[in-house]
Amino acid sequence: MEDKRVQLQLDKHSSQIAKLFSKIDDTNDKIQKIFNILNQIRYFGYGGFAYFIASEVGMLNLIKVVA
Repeated sequence: MEDKRVQLQLDKHSSQIAKLFSKIDDTNDKIQKIFNILNQIRYFGYGGFAYFIASEVGMLNLIKVVA
């Protein structure tokens, strides 16, 4: 009787551990998506800053002359 109870408890714990690992994987995927969005925002900011500097320094006129 005791062995059966221990086995049931072990099975229950195994299924709970499997569910938790599944949730961890889902959380890691969501964190990766957030990280990718933050990278896109960062590079968008870099591009805006580069455009601002280029327009203030007059690099756009130089590019227009060359092109």
